Amino acid sequence: MTTRHNRELEQQLNGPDRDTQIEALIRLATESQTVLSDAELEAVVECLGSDSKAVQRRASDALAAHAQRDARVAGAVRGLLKSANSYARWGAAYALGTIGGDVLDLGALDALLEALDASDGDLRWAAAQRVVDLGRKNRAEVCGALVALEHRGTVVARKMALYCLRDLGAASDEVRALAERAASEGGVHLRLAALSLLGTLGDSSGRAAETIAQRLENDSDAGVRRSAAAALGQLGNRSPRVMSALRLAAGSAHDESLRRSAMQALRRLGEE
Repeated sequence: MTTRHNRELEQQLNGPDRDTQIEALIRLATESQTVLSDAELEAVVECLGSDSKAVQRRASDALAAHAQRDARVAGAVRGLLKSANSYARWGAAYALGTIGGDVLDLGALDALLEALDASDGDLRWAAAQRVVDLGRKNRAEVCGALVALEHRGTVVARKMALYCLRDLGAASDEVRALAERAASEGGVHLRLAALSLLGTLGDSSGRAAETIAQRLENDSDAGVRRSAAAALGQLGNRSPRVMSALRLAAGSAHDESLRRSAMQALRRLGEE
């Protein structure tokens, strides 16, 4: 492999026109047989700090293509994790996940948790997927950090943390208690996330079923009531308490969506 040095390409990567940047990055992703010059590598890494998601994604793809043969790439990307630029911190964490293997490690966790609070929904869900990927290899550390967001995270970050814990299959007593509190005390979106998690936890003590049934019967939000019905069907608890709450909801004359959700849950629990 030979080291390339294309001054025109460097100018395109460093220039202000995003379409030109994207075209250059796409080209680099297809030319991974050639080693990037130091200046080109620096320019591509800087693109990770763009406020354009398209530029960030293309830069990540280009770096992932070259990382397979160039050990400098992962180190250069990791260097952005402590950047003062929040776009760069997220771009670096995203790129490390795109590179794959063991490149995405706990050094990226703070940047990923920060991105769970992003105003852009697409970015939040992309960050959540990276958190789950990291959590599958570092379960205790990642789950512990997600639980800790209850006390130091925003409502948005806490909501996303609950979905991450669900997707990781976290089911400790600590996680269960966290979900029960969020289902009872949080805002609508937090309650929805908590119900989604509670429905996956199993229910040997009956506490989860009681928490969810209370949301089904008493919650002020129609969407939360429907989600509670679905969560009871998923939970698998067939206690008289659960079945009574679902039968009552299935007879609702004012909320057709709730009625359908409750009837589906009852069928899932074996009641025709």
